[in-house]
Amino acid sequence: MSCSCWSRCKQSISEMNLKIKIAIAILAFIHISLAIARKSTDGVAHHRLVRLHTMLITSTVMLTSSYYMWKRINFSIKSLLPSPNPVGNRRLRLLCLQDVAQALLLLFLFLSHIALFFYYILLGPEPNVIAITALSFIACYAHILIFLLIADILYYSTRIIHNRVSANSVHTYLHENRSFHIMLAVILGFMFMFGGLYTTHTDPIVREASIPMNKFQTSGGNVSIALLSDIHIGPSVGRTRIARIVEMTNALKPDIIAIAGDLADGLVRDFHGAAEPLCNLKAPGGVYFATGNHEYMHGNVTEWFWFLENCNITILHNQNKHITINGQQMCMAGADDIYAVRAHVPGHGMDLNKALSTCESDSTNVLLAHQPNAAKVVLNDSNLSKKVNLILSGHTHGGQMYPFVPIVHIANAFVRGQYYDKKTDTYVYVSAGVNYFGPPIKIFGGCEIIFITMNSNP
Repeated sequence: MSCSCWSRCKQSISEMNLKIKIAIAILAFIHISLAIARKSTDGVAHHRLVRLHTMLITSTVMLTSSYYMWKRINFSIKSLLPSPNPVGNRRLRLLCLQDVAQALLLLFLFLSHIALFFYYILLGPEPNVIAITALSFIACYAHILIFLLIADILYYSTRIIHNRVSANSVHTYLHENRSFHIMLAVILGFMFMFGGLYTTHTDPIVREASIPMNKFQTSGGNVSIALLSDIHIGPSVGRTRIARIVEMTNALKPDIIAIAGDLADGLVRDFHGAAEPLCNLKAPGGVYFATGNHEYMHGNVTEWFWFLENCNITILHNQNKHITINGQQMCMAGADDIYAVRAHVPGHGMDLNKALSTCESDSTNVLLAHQPNAAKVVLNDSNLSKKVNLILSGHTHGGQMYPFVPIVHIANAFVRGQYYDKKTDTYVYVSAGVNYFGPPIKIFGGCEIIFITMNSNP
């Protein structure tokens, strides 16, 4: 290479490095500005900034992971698919499978990157097909990324052993078949995506539970509660899905219906059409709602309160309501979500003492607390735990997707199903949710309506 060519190459590299540094500086400035703005705002303005900042953080991280995925999958494409053949049939010469595969990969990455924008555009009573596709792809994207990382960890760890300790056949096998393993990661990602789509596009499962209540009067009858959590009305959950959930819930003929948070991922103006079937929920003991974290992260909680009240749904905003049903005295209580304080919404914040303030010790008291960690707070407080017999939660989604199951076990005091705290004689039930957040992908059997029968302790 001549000196002039080398000089031009060095100049081009220097210019590229300068552009990268400028781009990084701009991104850093935007992130710092948004972080400062989040600290100085509250209410709706705050949650909108949080959503925007979260979207930018996710997009920034995805740029790095997308480059990694492109390099790996493109390597597999070039190794496994034939390049253009200058000899032979003219039509086949014009068809380059490598180019087709690379174009499809770029389309996949592009749709994955824009998926979060569908929380702002193309919103309506039913999900938009492009939004569903993009949100499904982002779940597939996550699975492929994890499988590629696993493949690389195995490859490079065996290479270190092969080069520095002793030659081994395992690395030789992985090296010779690396392209196939990369493509296997892609295939597995799509398999998990289609399996998750099947789960979310079929009816939720009705799971039954029987819980004994020491304070129930033997002269009275059983009391049933239908627990709905994590409804997540939004860009991937529309009116048809909500109407079916309402139909299934009413068919159970519960005495009480409890909605334990995360109702919607947006504003009433965008999703009132999808939410309207909730007005048809019927139960003789009432329909009750307590907030989840998404009411503060993705919408105007006050507007959703107005909407639900117009549907005759009782809002338990750090409040309780006394009812008598089937001869049993009950106190239905609900607390704001733990996240409410961080959301800076005036008048909102978890206040368990206030929520349970008038619940007496001689009645059966049920608390709606969206996050299982709030249930742990109750159980660890001797004064609060005396006032609660059953805590109903959601939030965890059971992990929603298989790679995230270990994370929810680490992050939450309770994950899914029925728990009993012997010390306080309190039951906790955590639902995996009737729907899903964002990508319409969920573990098999992960969409559920919980039907609890409370009976007198024999």
